[in-house]
Amino acid sequence: MKADDSRDSSVVYTNVSECIVRFADGEQKIISSQKSGDLLIVYIMKYKSDELSFAELVLKNYRSSKTVDDLSVRCGYRSTKTFTRHFKKNFDTTPKQWLLMMKKNEVIYYLKNTDYTFKKIAALLGFASVSHLWDFCIKKVGMNPTEIRSQKE
Repeated sequence: MKADDSRDSSVVYTNVSECIVRFADGEQKIISSQKSGDLLIVYIMKYKSDELSFAELVLKNYRSSKTVDDLSVRCGYRSTKTFTRHFKKNFDTTPKQWLLMMKKNEVIYYLKNTDYTFKKIAALLGFASVSHLWDFCIKKVGMNPTEIRSQKE
C-alpha cells in the first residue's frame, strides 16, 4: 500500500487491487480491478456533507478538462473566480494546483506500474508530446520519466 499524503485531508493510494466502500446508510460496494494485472488508484478526500455536490462535480469532470476555465464550465460555473472560491473552500488548494497534483500522481502511476511507452502515457494524460511529458516530470517530480520508471517498487 502506497499513500501520497499531499494534504492532511486527502490521500492517494496506488497499487490497489480491491476497495470496499461503506456508505453512511450501511450500504457497501466492492470495487476491484477487472483484468488480471490491472490496479486501481483510490483518491480519498474528506468533505462536509453539504459540499458533496461540488466535490462530485469536480471529480466527475476533471479528467476531461484541460484548463481551470474548462473545469469551471463543466461544473456549471460561468465565473472562474466564483468556481475557484468554491474550490478552495472544498479542496483547501487552488484548482490549478490540484489539477497538477492529480496529473503528477497519474504520471507517476503509469510510469511505475505499466510498461506503456512514453508516447502512450503522454497521449493518455493529454500532453502535446513526449517532450512535454518529459519537461513536466522534471519540473513537478524532479526526475525524468526514465528515472521515475526505474524506481518501480
